[in-house]
Amino acid sequence: MSEASRSAKPTRDLAGAIGSALLVLLGAVAFSQAADFSDLGAVFPRAIGGLMVMLGVAYLVLFALGRTQASTPVQGSNLRRAGVAAVMLAWAFMLGPLGFLLSSALAFALLLLVANHDRWTLRSSVIYGLAGATLLLGLYALFKLVLQVPLP
Repeated sequence: MSEASRSAKPTRDLAGAIGSALLVLLGAVAFSQAADFSDLGAVFPRAIGGLMVMLGVAYLVLFALGRTQASTPVQGSNLRRAGVAAVMLAWAFMLGPLGFLLSSALAFALLLLVANHDRWTLRSSVIYGLAGATLLLGLYALFKLVLQVPLP
């Protein structure tokens, strides 16, 4: 190890702290919005919102104590990352007009196109399609029928 790398003080993770603060706010909004749901329908958003707040606060405490460290940049395609974010944002806006199942199926297909690094084969396409349909129908049944979440 060189002298410069040994003496360099690691920097605190400011980006992680900012992201954690945003997640705390988003979790609090999700938790408060669940008040309009049925008792069963509110379970999931309250649980996730509560976890977002608790874990975000925990990371902010670690940041304040100087226990976080900025990570090295991750290798990969920023274009793919932006594509995934764009698809997820479009999915959120399409939930209302298209409904849960159609918008989720389109988002699933687009995410596969953007994020898949492997070569497409007939076998992988069938497996992805069946897995996606099973997942979407299972989530729909869970939210709509079991938890009684009002889905668009």
